[in-house]
Parts: sequence; C-alpha cells; structure tokens
Amino acid sequence: MIGKFELNRIYNLNALEALKELSDESIDLVFFDPPYNANKDYGVYKDNLPEKEYEKFMKEIIKECKRVSKRGLGIYLDWKHFGLFWKKLIPDAEPIIIYKKSSGFIFSSNKIMQHHHVILTTAKALGKVKSVWDDIRVYGEGYLFREETFGHPAQTSLKATKRFIENFSLEEEVILDPFMGVGTTAVAAKLSNRKFIGFEINPDYIEIANKRIAEAQT
Repeated sequence: MIGKFELNRIYNLNALEALKELSDESIDLVFFDPPYNANKDYGVYKDNLPEKEYEKFMKEIIKECKRVSKRGLGIYLDWKHFGLFWKKLIPDAEPIIIYKKSSGFIFSSNKIMQHHHVILTTAKALGKVKSVWDDIRVYGEGYLFREETFGHPAQTSLKATKRFIENFSLEEEVILDPFMGVGTTAVAAKLSNRKFIGFEINPDYIEIANKRIAEAQT
C-alpha cells in the first residue's frame, strides 16, 4: 500500500485529484504520456481544453508528479508538444530523442520534416543512457510499428516505456502513471520487475489494461 492505494492496480480516478492523495516522495518514478489537447476522443474525456487551461492543467500535474516522486519523472511527447513542455512547463528536464524512420508528410511551421518523439526527464539515469534512441518504432509509423494496438488514439511504445523504466529505476520500485490509458506503463513495469500504480478516467481502457497486465509474461 501507498497511502490508500494498493500496488499493481489501476484506479478509475481523475489524475490531478488522485495525485493530491499521495504523500511527498511516496513513489519512486513517474512516467506518462499526457493528453495532448488535440481534440481526440478518449471516451469519457474530450481532449479540447482552451490552450491556457490546458497549460495550467499540465503545469499542476507536473508539479504534483515532482512532489510525489523520489527519482523524478519522464514525459513521453510528440514533436508538436515538445516545445511547449520544455520551454513552459518543465524547463529543468533533459530530452531523450526517439528517432522516427518514417514521418509521412508532417512538417513543422518552418517546413522541416519532423522525425522524432521525445521523452523529457528530470530523473537521473542509473547508468549510461544514449540521448538518441534510433532502434524503436513508435505509434504512427505505419507498418514499421510492430507492437499490438488496443484501440487507444495515442498509444505509447511499450519498448520505449520499458527502456525508460529500466534505466531510471531499480527492480521492485514503484512506477506511477497518472494517465494509464490501456496500460502500457503497467505492462512495462511488470516485465521489468517493478510495481506500479495507475490512474485512468476511462473504465473501458482499464479493462483492456488489466487484460494486458494479466497476459504479460515476465
């Protein structure tokens, strides 16, 4: 137990409200893929806040994640949101670049084709970790993305999540994901011999996540 939360469970709770129930430094490491405010339909949550409200919401989430975590946090981001998070929300973080082999025809405003996802981290690696990961295929790369998908509009790479957890935490430590979605962080934690706690507002995603966790082989 950590406070009122049992380990290795996903709770059907609002992320910010649940984080406030946790004590300072009660979690070892936080990792999450945030909602991007990109008008995607997450079932019970419509991802379309006014820009300032979204920034305020994510700033509060990051503040709480820093408070509850002993080691720090990692945030998995697409290229569109990397600038916002690094410049305005978590400027003390360091980036790990996940190189994309295929980016279709998506360009930034200055016409440079984008070929990366990013993990911003405030945690310190426990060993040597490269700043560019060029051997991981991510959601959105079409046939290059070999991982199974589970009906989530913004699924995180299991391979990237697992690598982050293994390089920034120790076995048996507790990983928190306040936006658990379909359970990628929980599965990665189980496969890495870590414990986890997750929060997710969509009960359908929790059902999918629990099935994935049960089927994950360590």
